Amino acid sequence: MSAQSKKNIKWVEGLRGITSALVISTHLARALDFPLFWPADEKDGPPRLLQIPYLRIPWQGRLGVPIFAFLTGFVCAAKPLKLAYQQGNHSASLKTVARSAFRRPPRLVLPAVIATLISFVLSILGAYTASNRCDSFWVRFDAPDPLPLGANFRRLFRALLDTWTTTENVYDRHQWAMRPLLIGAFQVYIVLAATIGMRFRYRVLVHVLLVAYWLLNTGPLTETFGANLALGTLLAELSQHRPTQNFIAKYQRLLSYVIVPILLLIGGYVGSYPHEHEDWAPWSLRLHKFLVDPAGDGSRGSFIVPRGSNAGRRTSAFMIQCVAVSIFLSPGLQNLLSHRLLLWLGHHSFAVYLTHGTILRTLGMWIVYGISGQPWVDPGRNEDGSPKEPNWLHPKSRGHKLASIVIFTAVTYVAAWAWMKWVDTACARATQWLEKKVFDDDEGAEGGKDGLAEKGYANGGPSREHAQPLLNGGEARVPPP
Repeated sequence: MSAQSKKNIKWVEGLRGITSALVISTHLARALDFPLFWPADEKDGPPRLLQIPYLRIPWQGRLGVPIFAFLTGFVCAAKPLKLAYQQGNHSASLKTVARSAFRRPPRLVLPAVIATLISFVLSILGAYTASNRCDSFWVRFDAPDPLPLGANFRRLFRALLDTWTTTENVYDRHQWAMRPLLIGAFQVYIVLAATIGMRFRYRVLVHVLLVAYWLLNTGPLTETFGANLALGTLLAELSQHRPTQNFIAKYQRLLSYVIVPILLLIGGYVGSYPHEHEDWAPWSLRLHKFLVDPAGDGSRGSFIVPRGSNAGRRTSAFMIQCVAVSIFLSPGLQNLLSHRLLLWLGHHSFAVYLTHGTILRTLGMWIVYGISGQPWVDPGRNEDGSPKEPNWLHPKSRGHKLASIVIFTAVTYVAAWAWMKWVDTACARATQWLEKKVFDDDEGAEGGKDGLAEKGYANGGPSREHAQPLLNGGEARVPPP
């Protein structure tokens, strides 16, 4: 790795921080102002400021998970490739892959189980009543329905299993991405193990072919996970390659001031493609005709959005890929993402992902609709036995919505701080204990403080009070969803 790329590796953590903020913003929009996902509130109506291209990107969703997928590919590949490049030690590189693969499941599963248990307890206590009765269909879908105690326990065990089989977790539906990210990490490990002994040009060829394969594959979420994971591995490879880094340094002005802005402008415009009702605004209808249905009869798509693929996810994945390449090419963007505020946000990103949904469905909705979920009248059933449409609760006022946004955001980051200090540290210690029990702990190539740092502890080991996870240290904190 060149000195410059090594210095600026902190951008990974900063990008995580921005991603956690994007997750919060899009879920607030879903809960409190769903029309922000559209290009306008009505067909041919004037758009609001936050509905126009570029400005709509933080609110319309579809960005957090593909960014986390890209970062998973980059981070999982970084250290094994570093060992292979700098030391030529393929054996140590494979050993790192083995240990990382072992740590990955408990570092994802243990925190996810704890988050699910917290939501389960709140469900038993009736904390989701307001969410079950509010007029936001997305919040109602996201909140677990009330059940008798015995049925709730049975549902809990199903949810703990289904998170890692069908991706369905009724207590925290935001965990749907955990299983694909775990599988994606092992996809990276397999590719590394299979290619670590190859020459550079052939390893790069493998990564490029994998990116192309996943983009040409129109199966569900192939662009979100497969292509972005492979792109992350490819850029991790190139970041270790000195000739590539020298090329970027030589043409830094051209890349930073011409190529990168063009990539960001094109990617941002394509990534503004709306969730639905693309025919409600001229700009989105043009995008639809150009990318999704060029022939006008649904007979073919485009390279960015092949026929039969999900247009929203494809356009968002394209934007993330443009952003990822731009960051890789621009030291200025890397320095910007290395700001200590973004590093702090990135350090807490996984905790934000696990806690924000539960806080939004409880405290956030209590402020907007009231804690009790009253007044409420059971709507009964129609003559054919089907349930009648209830008279859903409406927000108290616009001021209550604004208060909910501020308080929810503040409480979420306080909870994330507490989670990282106590819960995540406990999970890291449990994972380290398991690793010592399972592996023949001859530090060898991983030796001393470096080995402990790779396990997720700063300064070579946990302090007496608590272990402090590294800001940039490898595998300890895995980005979510």
